[in-house]
Amino acid sequence: MLFPRRQTLALLCASAFMAVSHAAAPQSPPPLSLAEAVALATARAGDAESSRGAVEAAIQMAVAAGQLPDPVLKLGLDNVPVSGPDKFSLSRDFMTQRSIGVAQEFTRADKRRARAARFEAEASSAEAQRAVSLANVQRNAVSAWLDRWYAEQTGVLLGHHGHPLGLAREAAAAAYRSGRGTRADVLTAELEIQKLQDRLDENQAAVATSTQALERWIGPQASRPLAGRPRLDVPQPVRQLAQGEFDAVPEVEAARRDIALAETEIRTATQASKPDITVELTYSQRGSAFSNMASLNVSFPMPWDQGNRQDREIAARLAQATDARARSEVVRRNLQALVGARLAELQRNLGRLERYDESLLPLAQAQADAALTAYRAGTGTLLAVAEANHRAIDATLERLALEARTAKLWADLAFLVPLPTAQTEPATKDVK
Repeated sequence: MLFPRRQTLALLCASAFMAVSHAAAPQSPPPLSLAEAVALATARAGDAESSRGAVEAAIQMAVAAGQLPDPVLKLGLDNVPVSGPDKFSLSRDFMTQRSIGVAQEFTRADKRRARAARFEAEASSAEAQRAVSLANVQRNAVSAWLDRWYAEQTGVLLGHHGHPLGLAREAAAAAYRSGRGTRADVLTAELEIQKLQDRLDENQAAVATSTQALERWIGPQASRPLAGRPRLDVPQPVRQLAQGEFDAVPEVEAARRDIALAETEIRTATQASKPDITVELTYSQRGSAFSNMASLNVSFPMPWDQGNRQDREIAARLAQATDARARSEVVRRNLQALVGARLAELQRNLGRLERYDESLLPLAQAQADAALTAYRAGTGTLLAVAEANHRAIDATLERLALEARTAKLWADLAFLVPLPTAQTEPATKDVK
């Protein structure tokens, strides 16, 4: 019975060791999808490209602008004699007095509301600019992700063409050994393989560069393997953009809020042209032989040159509002032209990709296979094999380059409106 027990114990220990080894084995990171890259880039941009500081600063100023100015405390020593028998006396001359007073400017309520509204509009404009920054971050991250994805796909395609070139080299070597070929054919085949290897090395450099570019936007997660590319179908939001529905585009919203800010500047300037009243209360103490005094003063500005001061400022704000409306219209027109042109180019490219898949690539590959078969049968030349392989490689790379350009067009359209994340929520919700 001793042996079975030892055997059972050994089996249990081996099973436990295998379980621990399996748990301790490093697991490969999950593939990085395009949507996850966008979310990582948006979160990473919170402190750099799209700070909420400007929004919070404007909101805090809006609260301050709605308050009355601080009162002013005044201390005075009036009419102190500096000559004669009462020189420097503070109590013997009836005109000498020690005064304490407080002055308060009563800014008009409409003016304070206009100033507060102006800073609220500035906060809204800063929020819109923040949304523009986040949209740019997402587009840049998508572009970097696509650059790396297509660089890796280029390497895969080049690797696939190494096999037929290797077969051509073997065929050339076999023909040379049997006396049916020449040394030049063998060298030509070897040269083609070395050229392909050079292109592979260049592609590896492109992959490394694109990975570094992606890391700039999403951080260390850029080293993870990439998931599959999303479909290049025209999304529904893009179709709405093509119909002129641009309100959700951050650049359009930012231009609209700039108009609102300019209009609040007009109201602020209009209210600023109306004078405010300042009330001052003073209590003055004189010598014991004299009565103390109290004073009440009311003061207000006199806009005697309003045509060259206040009216000019209002006119300047009106001109700024007109300029903001013009810039908003330019943004809308440019966006409409951009969407129309890129959508048309995207649809044309999708049609071209179908032709590549249905006819061009099969023909190029069939030509390369036929050239290799003819050479191995002794009815073709190695030069024809090399040329056919070059055409096949160039055709596949041209198709991939076309797809890459199409993907960039798709991304430019699909991410005109940023994907919603926690960072794309308005910063004003977090400020109290």
